[in-house]
Amino acid sequence: MARKHFEKFEAISSAVPAEDAFEAVIAVKRRDGDEPLHIFKVADGRRYDLASEAEVAADAALTKVVEVSDEAELIWEEHAI
Repeated sequence: MARKHFEKFEAISSAVPAEDAFEAVIAVKRRDGDEPLHIFKVADGRRYDLASEAEVAADAALTKVVEVSDEAELIWEEHAI
């Protein structure tokens, strides 16, 4: 799990269970409020046998996030997509 801090948000990479596998996700939380988390699937929705594999994919995706919009949407580096 990795964390990245932005002006208004914090983004956290993680793995979540998905039936009999795991998915890589990035969760976004506003730093100054109690709004619900925004969860984004990354790695094209691929599923992994091990949580550690999904976390590696999520960590790699988080390194490509350059900002979070006011609407809590991820903003990717120009060549990341």
